[in-house]
Amino acid sequence: MEKSMLATNTYAGDVILVSIEKRTGIINAIWPTQARLHGVAGKRCVGKKIQQFLTPASKMVYKTAITKKNIHRDSLIHLELCSKKLPPASYTCSVWHMRKQPLVLVIYKKQAAGDELIEKKQAEQMVLAAKNKFKRILEKITTPIAVYEIREPKRFVFINPKFTEWFGYTIEDMPDMDHWRKVAYRDDGYFLQMQKIWRSELIKVQTGEKPESCPLEITLYCKDGSTKDIEMSFSTANNLCYITFNDVTERNCITRALRESEEKFRNISEQLPIPICVFSDNGDTRFLNNAFNETFGYTKEDIPTQEDWLTKAYPDANYRNEVIAHREQAKQHPSRNRITFVSQFEVTCKDASKKVIEFFVSIGNNNVYVVANDISGKVKAELELKQSHQQLRELSSYLENIREEERKHISREIHDELGQQLTLLKLDLLQMSKKLHPDEKEMIENMKQADQLLADTMRSVRKIATQLRPSILDNLGLVSALEWQSREFEKNFGIKCVFESLLNEPQFTTKQSNSLFRIYQEALTNIARHAGATLVDAVLSQEDSRFVLEIRDNGKGFRMEDMAHRKTLGLKGMQERALMIDGDFQIQSKPGAGTYIQISIPILITNQEISQQ
Repeated sequence: MEKSMLATNTYAGDVILVSIEKRTGIINAIWPTQARLHGVAGKRCVGKKIQQFLTPASKMVYKTAITKKNIHRDSLIHLELCSKKLPPASYTCSVWHMRKQPLVLVIYKKQAAGDELIEKKQAEQMVLAAKNKFKRILEKITTPIAVYEIREPKRFVFINPKFTEWFGYTIEDMPDMDHWRKVAYRDDGYFLQMQKIWRSELIKVQTGEKPESCPLEITLYCKDGSTKDIEMSFSTANNLCYITFNDVTERNCITRALRESEEKFRNISEQLPIPICVFSDNGDTRFLNNAFNETFGYTKEDIPTQEDWLTKAYPDANYRNEVIAHREQAKQHPSRNRITFVSQFEVTCKDASKKVIEFFVSIGNNNVYVVANDISGKVKAELELKQSHQQLRELSSYLENIREEERKHISREIHDELGQQLTLLKLDLLQMSKKLHPDEKEMIENMKQADQLLADTMRSVRKIATQLRPSILDNLGLVSALEWQSREFEKNFGIKCVFESLLNEPQFTTKQSNSLFRIYQEALTNIARHAGATLVDAVLSQEDSRFVLEIRDNGKGFRMEDMAHRKTLGLKGMQERALMIDGDFQIQSKPGAGTYIQISIPILITNQEISQQ
């Protein structure tokens, strides 16, 4: 039985190495692979917890050995192993710690009954064999590792192949710390500065204050003269310091490039006269340029977050909610992994003044970029221009009403006064003709010519009066007037004109009747002059709460683009007349496809509204 128990851990000097996950205690691997852990094949042990092979008392010993607070972490310990194959037996062990690597449990040999110590010579041989195995493991690790003596002469006792691959140095190039300083630092001042930090960390690790050092970032020279930015950390074991290296050169290059880019952005932004601000994705204010401060008065201290900006720029809660809702709606339509939108809002400045701002917002790269354009002057000018246009339109409407009233008055005067006088003159001629002797043929003939001339004059008077102001418009309303105008147009120009009203007793204000009638007249005049049409269709209808007059011809049409460069006073006049009665004027035309005109005006239902016009 004794020989069997000795054989359980016998291979290459009675030493086996067990790689164990520090946090979970799971066995990752066993070296050599043919070794047996207290009678259990190494392959069967992988994936199981080391605690399964320890007695309760040994579990506490193991837990104490691997804890960070243990200041004797590299001393020998005695663990009692157990398994289903063999009875419990005691082994001499040690634990090796490596930064960011699984810990290694070194099992030297079974402890003989009653024997608590290993002979010094035999222990040295086992430790040497274990260290050689450990070195072979380190040589396969893909991270550079170096081990040196903490006390003088501070010799390097080991560097792995990855170290030489990264830096180009072999252990012959840097046998001790003094040589390492000369080849890797090449600047005594920088070395002394880093040495001070290094020694401070070394004391904390050696005294057990921390298990390993904090990462130290330094710049090292390689053998070929190039430099690398390196992040180093280390742990200690007795007189040895184990150093691991991490190349952060690329990361630092990216960081520097980003920092330079941000600096350029700041410099350019500060010179621009346009307000610019940048918020982080978590709402912090990252940047405000001088133009932003000058325009709104707010500094970064006034609005440290985007929420503060929204609260101060839009003090009214309802208006602020509209701004937020607009932004959230724009986020629903990203373009190429970036959200961009334009908005216009009234902003309250620090001095309580208000400005109309056009915002150009871009969201991406974990930032919200905002460019503001103060358009208060532009908006004010547009408002004043609209007011001016409205005043001109009202003046034009007023003058048009006066002109219509004058036409109405002149038409009535011509019809009544001149018509009455011509009628009396006709009666006088009739009386005079009756008194003539039949033999006075020449005088009778003259009287007939005078009577014919008088009849022609009366017809001209009626025509002039009708053209100035058709009495049918005042007596029978707009629909009858449009029907009459259609018949007159067809009679005068020989162009078939079909008018149809789909309205049932419509009521128009005087202003609406006048404007629609004049627009219809002007449209027919333009068709007669320019269209070359043979048919005109006109329809008066109602759509929802609006009256709609549509006029269509089958003429030659025209290009809409060409009309923008011509003085088309007829079309402009129709458009202005429609605007005077709050109407919409639309025109469509294509060469060879005729022309279509639509006038849409609101319906004024109540008598009060009609009387106000």
